[in-house]
Amino acid sequence: MRIPYGFDLTSIGSLAINENEAETVRMIFGYYLAGASLGKVVDMLYKKQIPSPTGKVKWTRAAVDHLLSNSKYIAIVGFKSFTDAQFEKNARCNIDYDKAGAPRRATRYVSPSMLQI
Repeated sequence: MRIPYGFDLTSIGSLAINENEAETVRMIFGYYLAGASLGKVVDMLYKKQIPSPTGKVKWTRAAVDHLLSNSKYIAIVGFKSFTDAQFEKNARCNIDYDKAGAPRRATRYVSPSMLQI
């Protein structure tokens, strides 16, 4: 089992909140809920010189996205912030589903020069 960022493994085998990393988790949720994109969150973490969970200098968008989706972070940010982030992620998603349930890109942007019939 991989220990999630923001937590430490105790001697009895349970997870305990690592307050230094938990502050970063709260910051990530806060920036995202304030309207920052995944890329902007990555840039903010890089500017603040906060290493990624794997120890690399720069976080990836996928790592931030996974962190925002992991329900284990309810213990750190609270249920309201976590669910708000899930609603925000769904609202920002540009993937639509066809009748069979297969994902496809939704057409959201139509050029004004295109003739609408």
